[in-house]
Amino acid sequence: LADGVGADRAPSWRLALAIEPSSWPSSAMLHARQLLHAVQGVNARAAAWGALGAAGLAVAWSRARSEDKMPDAIPPGATERHRIVVVGGGSAGISVAAQLLRKLGSANADLAIVEPADFHYYRPHFTTTAAGLVPYGHAFRPMARVMPRGARWIKAAALHFDPEHNVLVLENGARVEYDFLVVATGMRMDMMQIKGLEAALEGDCGVSTIWDYRWVRKVWAGIRNMDHGVALFTQPRKGRGCGGAPQKIMWLADDYWRTKTLVRDNVEVEFVTGRDALFPVPKYAEALAEIGVERGVAVSYNLELVEIDGPNRIATFEDQHGKRSSRHYDFLHVTPHMGPPAVIANSPLADSKSGFVDVNQYTLQHPRFSNVFALGDSANVPTSRTIAAITAQAPVLVQNLIINLQEVRVCVYVFFYCVISIMMIMIIITIIYSKISLSTCKR
Repeated sequence: LADGVGADRAPSWRLALAIEPSSWPSSAMLHARQLLHAVQGVNARAAAWGALGAAGLAVAWSRARSEDKMPDAIPPGATERHRIVVVGGGSAGISVAAQLLRKLGSANADLAIVEPADFHYYRPHFTTTAAGLVPYGHAFRPMARVMPRGARWIKAAALHFDPEHNVLVLENGARVEYDFLVVATGMRMDMMQIKGLEAALEGDCGVSTIWDYRWVRKVWAGIRNMDHGVALFTQPRKGRGCGGAPQKIMWLADDYWRTKTLVRDNVEVEFVTGRDALFPVPKYAEALAEIGVERGVAVSYNLELVEIDGPNRIATFEDQHGKRSSRHYDFLHVTPHMGPPAVIANSPLADSKSGFVDVNQYTLQHPRFSNVFALGDSANVPTSRTIAAITAQAPVLVQNLIINLQEVRVCVYVFFYCVISIMMIMIIITIIYSKISLSTCKR
């Protein structure tokens, strides 16, 4: 999934990890052993960078095939039927589809994946690419190369869910009937909630984001070219994906300016969050706040980015009382608002409050339509919307779907927890390690 890299940020060797160790190719096992050997022989800082390069161990892309899976088309107005239909070809949809096909076999599963995109994007790599850790090309693959063997790829967008009649209507009016439905459509980036954001991203205004593949390279260009001024990193109060991602890119940028370009003393770094803490878990929030003080990163709480004046490089924020304040920036990284796709929010599958697919948080099964399941960013579950969460959800969903398919009245449960990424863990561990080392030296 990632390139292991040293402190110089130059890719050194590929580390390909799959969900199950038994399915690792021999080359991946060799590289994993190389990583362990390298970590044992370097200092804590280099070890941290090595782990950062290998972050996102959650879900593996399918191995490249000698013959790529080609998409199928359903004529407008036509109808076809499948036993299992998966809507979405992201990490969640591909992972579930691959596991179902492996357990049931292609003939028994009769599985179709509905996905209109030409490319599959691995979102955790957006952060590492934006920080210069891995090449941009490692963040995506042609969709044809990640489609599991035995799946029928219907290259079209879903237009309407009709769970009362077990029908999915496609954008061209074609209908796909199903026995079981898995919804894994992901989230929608709502750029319009921040006035001037889209125009600023498209122009030369010092604005970028890791949340859209189109602007990932602008983040790295901004970090690399920054030599002085104000660097702002924002996080909205709600409606976002991975809670740690807005900070990860900030800490990586801070380290680059501190250790590579040596301009950190000339850069004023500030993290502006709409929440009242840096992380939902108090233990980690306290540790991150302490790191911020030590590294000279200012933190402003309960401030929401509401407007960007790109040409003049002015960002306007609003507090919880509606009071607005503006500040100049030279580099601005924005985490946009996020929400459910309209096709889900306007469907009978949606939870009335959040707009995401309503599911039992333990079984991932819809409470009203028992043959409908959802996972990942599109499901209304009380956990971070991360690829790490998908690894906990996918096997449970697969097992429960098979149980329902076999009409056995048993359920498997998923236990959610707050996922903190390897990047964030390594940042904290590195700080603790350095303190222990200093204390030991003093003794």
